[in-house]
Amino acid sequence: MIEINGVVFETKSGDFFRRKNKILKNISFQIPANEIFAIIGPNGAGKSTFLKLILNFIRPTSGTIKLSNSISIGFLPENPYYYDYLTLKELLWFSAKSYGMTRSFFSDQLDIIIEKVGLKGHLNKKLRNFSKGMTQRAGIAAAIIHNPELVILDEPMTGLDPLGRKMVFDLIQELKNEQKTILFCSHVLSDVERLCDKVAIMNQGEIKKILTREALVLAQKDMEIIVEASNKAEKLLRESGYQYRFNDSYGSMYVDRSELNSALQYLSANKLTVETIKASNATLENIFYETVKGAYPCGL
Repeated sequence: MIEINGVVFETKSGDFFRRKNKILKNISFQIPANEIFAIIGPNGAGKSTFLKLILNFIRPTSGTIKLSNSISIGFLPENPYYYDYLTLKELLWFSAKSYGMTRSFFSDQLDIIIEKVGLKGHLNKKLRNFSKGMTQRAGIAAAIIHNPELVILDEPMTGLDPLGRKMVFDLIQELKNEQKTILFCSHVLSDVERLCDKVAIMNQGEIKKILTREALVLAQKDMEIIVEASNKAEKLLRESGYQYRFNDSYGSMYVDRSELNSALQYLSANKLTVETIKASNATLENIFYETVKGAYPCGL
């Protein structure tokens, strides 16, 4: 779907020496079709700049970005701003026309999209009367009104209450079920680890780490049970049905707090010695912190 190869993006500073400011540094990875892919990172990491490159709003200084031929794209910016004298229906028709939709296709899609974003009954209200959360929902509707194959969302949870966040969460899952590809940035790590197939951690213009779905599943477990290493232990951990890791020194079983007792019973029944039980350090929050903290002398 998207291939990024050696992408660099630079801007020139306005000082006497005309120094170049490297915003993105040699970024390379792929986003397959029908995946939910998130980019996370601290403010100023280069996430929004990267999205603008994919959208061809700006062009890389060097490197290439290749998208599948003739795919349609929907985009929600981080801070959407619209003409506030428009009604929601007028905004969506404006967006639909921009993507070349016919009036009949727009009419067919309208009620479906409005239902998805929870704005039923607000079609004829002017945007100036919308709350921040409602404006965010309107922006999401405008981004998907034309049924795009690739949906790019920059901080889609911004300004939303818990119900709104759940709506976006469910919508992203629904879009994937419809065989769409979703690329988004977010600071809400709990949603990222539950939603995504892959996550890229960006810092200071570089991709520092890409986490697979397996790592993200592991990140959802909040307890780690450490057992002594042995061939028997490795076999039993593999057969347990729990998430686990194993090396020459020890084995780790990762569980939710609610699973802790049953996991310990399983280990006891199979006569495996538990060395220690502790809070898991494999959570996405910990991985994120450990990945980016070195760049900040006083931490994040």
